[in-house]
Amino acid sequence: MIALLLLLSLLAYVIGGIPTGYLIARMRGIVDIRNYGSGNIGATNAARVLGWPYFVLIFFLDAGKAFLFVFVLKAYFDPIQCYGAATCLLLGNIFSPFLQGRGGKGVATLSGLLAALHPFVVMLMLCIWVLVLLLIRIVGIASVGTALCLPLLVYSVSDNYMLFCFSLFSAFMIIWTHRYNIRAFLE
Repeated sequence: MIALLLLLSLLAYVIGGIPTGYLIARMRGIVDIRNYGSGNIGATNAARVLGWPYFVLIFFLDAGKAFLFVFVLKAYFDPIQCYGAATCLLLGNIFSPFLQGRGGKGVATLSGLLAALHPFVVMLMLCIWVLVLLLIRIVGIASVGTALCLPLLVYSVSDNYMLFCFSLFSAFMIIWTHRYNIRAFLE
């Protein structure tokens, strides 16, 4: 049981760590996207550097790999293994083993994970994200605002304790990865 959990966690970490934005930028002739824009490998910076169609592509690839991995796990493994793997997948995205621990900010990956774990929560998150984006007009701050609401959303629609704990951890990680965005916004 423990060996299986460790194996699933390691596999999830590696899959989460696949640097989609970095790889697509390289295919488009940019040696290291971290040297441009915000210095991040995620969908928003890819949109700045490569254009908005790449935002959609990278967002859905990151969300898709997270969704598929956890969706398949749910069919064969117990909730502890699924939530452990989901946590490792998110950490792999943020701390990519392929880029010396520098990865994305986790928003697309978290969206895919939550779509597999509780699709209704993702729909609520999208509504909040769009509302905050329309009010503030900054993608990173819209992501932070949505992350702040995530545990409350989960608590209001589900009595799943593991999902609630996962939402608390995920919200913390999203806020932490956006700490420089928050600082710049407050200055």
